[in-house]
Amino acid sequence: MKGGIITKPGACGQGGVLLRSSFVLQASCQKRLSPHAGFTLIELLVVISIIGILASALVVSVQSAYRQARQTNCKSNLRQFGVALTIYRGEHDNQVPYWLSNLYPNYLDDRGLYVCRADENRGTGTPRPTELVTLIQGSNPTDTAPYWDNSKNTDSTRNAAIQCCSYLYEFSHASTTWRAANNSTSANYTMRDYKTDQMTYGDSNNKINGTIMPYSASRIPIVRCYHHWHDQKVICWQDAAYRTSGSGTKKDPITLNVAYAGNVFVGPTQWECTIYPGESATSTQ
Repeated sequence: MKGGIITKPGACGQGGVLLRSSFVLQASCQKRLSPHAGFTLIELLVVISIIGILASALVVSVQSAYRQARQTNCKSNLRQFGVALTIYRGEHDNQVPYWLSNLYPNYLDDRGLYVCRADENRGTGTPRPTELVTLIQGSNPTDTAPYWDNSKNTDSTRNAAIQCCSYLYEFSHASTTWRAANNSTSANYTMRDYKTDQMTYGDSNNKINGTIMPYSASRIPIVRCYHHWHDQKVICWQDAAYRTSGSGTKKDPITLNVAYAGNVFVGPTQWECTIYPGESATSTQ
């Protein structure tokens, strides 16, 4: 009792608070400790949506980074193949080896270079993925084991030490029925003969003003990788024959290539359909 007014100690942790005002402090304490404070359902849904959007963006960014890393690694492999092949030609009267595997171990000492990180089969299957062949609606002899440079090819001229290879070697010792402009009947005609003739004489798919022209050594691929086909697309001719008419283009899955001259380039699955500077083309798909 103080001055006729009753006091009560300890209200809200306070000492000596007037009784007539204690109900105000108690209400204030209850308000601060209310169990109903928190997110509403709408606020929670908004937060979850934002987290989902950020997570999706992160996944896309990570996937893109992985694709770029795999392409960079593959291009590095191709450059090393290009250098090794150039040195090999210099020491063998300008002849290329029968198989890419023949470069090991004298010209390339790392068997890991033969496997592309984007190859799901790790070099044990076809260099042209089955899904890609189905997509472009066209298989050819290179989709069979005699054209592969891995253990599924029993050709005695390849190096059996290389059991896995993701890449298609265009100048191989595999027999072919394809012919360039100058040669239609030669026996024992190999892919190496065919590609050499394309560079020397050209074929009907490479005409300028109606005249068959040889292919450039910096544009004809000697080693190709098809395993990045789902990464992006390039605009090219529907078929090499369309080059003369200036119409009929498409978007084609990419390939990574090293040319006979040693430069690395990105091109369509059918490299003869590449659109060169000065050629007018507009995508129709």
